[in-house]
Amino acid sequence: MALTKAIGKKIGNIEGRLKKRVRSLEKDLTSLVKKLEKKEGEVKRLKEKMTSKFVKNVKKKAKKAKKKVTKRLAKIF
Repeated sequence: MALTKAIGKKIGNIEGRLKKRVRSLEKDLTSLVKKLEKKEGEVKRLKEKMTSKFVKNVKKKAKKAKKKVTKRLAKIF
């Protein structure tokens, strides 16, 4: 009888520790998911920013090239 109680008590202690550890891991996982979502948002924002800068750069270069071509054509004719 005493042996059964001792085994039950040890199993209870182990279960308690495991529950605490699981709760701790769940909290850690939740915080990591939040951080990941935040970083994904930041990456998306930076990607959009870089794309818009690239488009502006291309438009600017095209405009400059067009001016140069127009000047050269004017000199030729």
